[in-house]
Amino acid sequence: MNKDLKHDFYKLPEELLHTLTSNLKRTSDKASGYERLSNLCKDKGVNYGQAKKIKHEMENDLNPEAYKLVGGDELLDWVNDKLTRERKIVDGNKRVRMNAGLNNQFKKPHNKDNSKNSTKVRLVKTQKNSDEILNNRAVYNEASRIRDIINKIII
Repeated sequence: MNKDLKHDFYKLPEELLHTLTSNLKRTSDKASGYERLSNLCKDKGVNYGQAKKIKHEMENDLNPEAYKLVGGDELLDWVNDKLTRERKIVDGNKRVRMNAGLNNQFKKPHNKDNSKNSTKVRLVKTQKNSDEILNNRAVYNEASRIRDIINKIII
């Protein structure tokens, strides 16, 4: 989710809201998509998260009856246009700030870990010769190391 758009609310255009309201009056409350339609009419708009969800469902897995009920191509075109325009505004603002000399605005500020083993992973010693394989010395060494760590934690 785009953090700059997360709290935005987009008001539905009057023509689209009129179409949705007339669809709401014509359908029963048991129809597929009725709840979404009633919420759209009641709120008279959508927030950014809802717009993304509506776009995804209308493009992918919404059945044809519910698709027509919630506005069909008209609602989908409006959502696509609104999301595209808002995302371009945010992108343009970030690019202008970068052109003005600020650091990369598309990344969060962070400190890079330049250490050789940045994840602090300790590899297990492998058994290299036949004597170690027969005696399992590497396993015993690891077991004693784990036992020492547990004792330090407990004490």
